[in-house]
Amino acid sequence: MSEIVVGLDLSPSARAAIRWAAEQARATGQALRAVHVIHIAPAYSTALGMGAGATMLVEPFEVDAPYREAVAAVFDSVQPDAGWELKFVSGEVGPSLVAESIAAALLVVGTKEHVGIGRLVYGSVSHYCLSHAQCPMVAVQAPRDQGAADHDHASADAPDPARGEQL
Repeated sequence: MSEIVVGLDLSPSARAAIRWAAEQARATGQALRAVHVIHIAPAYSTALGMGAGATMLVEPFEVDAPYREAVAAVFDSVQPDAGWELKFVSGEVGPSLVAESIAAALLVVGTKEHVGIGRLVYGSVSHYCLSHAQCPMVAVQAPRDQGAADHDHASADAPDPARGEQL
């Protein structure tokens, strides 16, 4: 049976990604593996002798219990089917997700809007995965909150061709 791999953290975009991936897995009869990556900076992994892009399996008990439970609650929120898995690994996020998805039918990630220094420090996981994934990939945006919608009147009033509205 083929499988869908989805990157999972506590962000709104990751929550949207796991919901999308769960719906897709159910619709296609595929298994789902959610992967939470404990970020290890490249310099630190090189110092450990892991090399660039290396991943290590992290035992769930090695992750702070409240944080682990919060990640597990996000996974549980999609009411996992039998055989679905939540896996914790450590490494660089983008390379770890690409490595986890090598034999997958699909890789699903959320998109975050890092701005300023955050984009320089963290980069874009979705862009990295899109550039390096060896399977099809979907990037899912977080739903806009009401506050963001209030500040973006122009785009909210614009016709949406995806819904059949004319430009």
